[in-house]
Amino acid sequence: MSSIAATAAVRLSRAAPAAGEPRVAVLLVDTDRVMASIDERIYGHFLEHINHSVVDGLFAEQIRGCGFEGEDFATYWKPFSDRGSVEIADVEFKNGKKSVRLHVDGGRAGIRQGRVYVAAGYEYDGSVWVRREEGSPQLTLRVVSSEGGPIASVPLALTGSDWQEVRYSFSSPARDTQASVEIAAAGSGTLLLDFVSMMRADVRRDGMLRPDLVQALRDLAPPFIRWPGGSFASTYQWKDGIGPHVSRRYHPNMIWGGYSDYYGFGTDEFLELCRKLNTEPLIVLAAAGTDSGQVQYAMDWVHYLNDPPATQWGRLRASNGHAEPYGVRYFQIDNEPMNHGLTPEKYSEIVNVYGSRLRAIAPQARIVACGQKRSNDMVWSQKVIDLAGKNFDILGVHNYEYEPENFETGLRRIRDYLSKLRDYVRASARPQIEIGVLEWNLSRTYDWRAGLHAAGTLILYEELSPGLAMSCPALLMRNTTDDPTWTSLIYHDHVSWFPGAAYPVEKLFRQHYAERHLASTSGTFRDIPNRATFFNGIATMRPEDWMPGTVDAIATGSADGRRIAIKAVNYGAERNTLLVRLEGAGVSRTAVARLHTLGAGLMNSASLEHPDAIAPVSRTLNYAKDLTVDLDPYTVAVIEIRAE
Repeated sequence: MSSIAATAAVRLSRAAPAAGEPRVAVLLVDTDRVMASIDERIYGHFLEHINHSVVDGLFAEQIRGCGFEGEDFATYWKPFSDRGSVEIADVEFKNGKKSVRLHVDGGRAGIRQGRVYVAAGYEYDGSVWVRREEGSPQLTLRVVSSEGGPIASVPLALTGSDWQEVRYSFSSPARDTQASVEIAAAGSGTLLLDFVSMMRADVRRDGMLRPDLVQALRDLAPPFIRWPGGSFASTYQWKDGIGPHVSRRYHPNMIWGGYSDYYGFGTDEFLELCRKLNTEPLIVLAAAGTDSGQVQYAMDWVHYLNDPPATQWGRLRASNGHAEPYGVRYFQIDNEPMNHGLTPEKYSEIVNVYGSRLRAIAPQARIVACGQKRSNDMVWSQKVIDLAGKNFDILGVHNYEYEPENFETGLRRIRDYLSKLRDYVRASARPQIEIGVLEWNLSRTYDWRAGLHAAGTLILYEELSPGLAMSCPALLMRNTTDDPTWTSLIYHDHVSWFPGAAYPVEKLFRQHYAERHLASTSGTFRDIPNRATFFNGIATMRPEDWMPGTVDAIATGSADGRRIAIKAVNYGAERNTLLVRLEGAGVSRTAVARLHTLGAGLMNSASLEHPDAIAPVSRTLNYAKDLTVDLDPYTVAVIEIRAE
């Protein structure tokens, strides 16, 4: 063995360490001893229609309130007129009940919407649905800069007097984040307008998803994405979110603030996102009861997703541009059913009905049932396992930490709960049931405490695997202008985005996923002059003054034995040292070692102005079988070792 004097030492100073006794964490990694396998699904994600994460977010439609239903006109549009008038008319169009009427009498009348983003050199296109009621007014779409200058002006030619889709396109000569769109009639006569759309042309052709947000998701490399909720899933009407966009129904998002939603991002758009990300979809079915109509509505969705093209639902899917079955393998039976006032007994009845139907329709599917909502409730999960365990495969629980100051201590509570739940499953009549944590996060802050909590959580989940099979944090994304109560990994406005503190940790750990659990450690000991004793005398020495809540670390290895990843987090305000020894026949004589660190002050965070405020720093290490890594206060680190 190499002596401790020959170790590779690394010190990445971000701040002077607080005064205090030096402490060490000790990690002995035996490559010949694999403790368990680690499920890649621990790095899943969860997309919910909340806080304008999809509408006015991931879905790239630039026009808000495009169909004038509900409060759309008053919320998003401003009328203007000169010898004319503008009004909301109770005129049905497609699945809507309202349209906008423009009347002109030798003047000009129209509607205007601001806060539109155009980028220089890009082509934009879209359409307006129009019906001429009387006369022959001329209709024009204009894009106006934030300073009032012209960006584009496009005449909208009409033929006949029936409803017609009038298409347009223009190229923007300038970048403007606060441009306006105007649709105006001039001359004499009356027109009806409905369902306005504008989008970057290349984005429309490529799935109608914002490229920057798609890339942000791609960088997380999720093995699965859960959708459409969350609480939103319990009210989601999937049939209203398929087919031509103009024919989809208006659904104000009453679960999360009542904002406008025309279901532009529906089933086929979500599956297109999964295709782009090369990830598995997990569909959450609305299942608030066992009424035959409710059950059939949910099963129709399964048919639409997976039936062959020659069947009723397969033909409908094909008519919407997707002939081949999607082959969805994961289905969840509603979400947080206790929110609907259900007891575990009643929910178990629902699981037995839906689960048995799913087994018949999609025999290869993995069925997810809802476990507890809080980690202080074992009774709910136990009853669902006992009463409905034969009709599901995965129990999905939720584990939020609500107090930012408990970014570390909350992990101990979560570990205790998950360990008890794992043991209960193993002793039950259905020991094959997997456990997933399908919502977790430090939910009341996105500063660096959320990053430290995410690091500790992911280390914990890797350590509990395979007893813990899958997880996804929440929220995944939200608009910066929306309700700040719930925090997220991705924050965006209509132009750009920045990462919450958990995002760079998720990304870094996912990049260094390895499927074999080799060793782990928690806490630190009082340091000693001859640090080699921690390893050389491990069978007889008594490490003193163990302190929890300081450092957590885990070592994992790839199946081919050529890569080791050591993940660590220092929760404390003082520098701690991680001592690593590599042993076993599989330890390479020569290897390339790199250290990747993330660190910040506890209250630090990124912003739209400074999106890279918390970013990884990487450095090459001198490879040796004994490694010493000094972890600065509040630091997350990954040591990557690749055999040459």
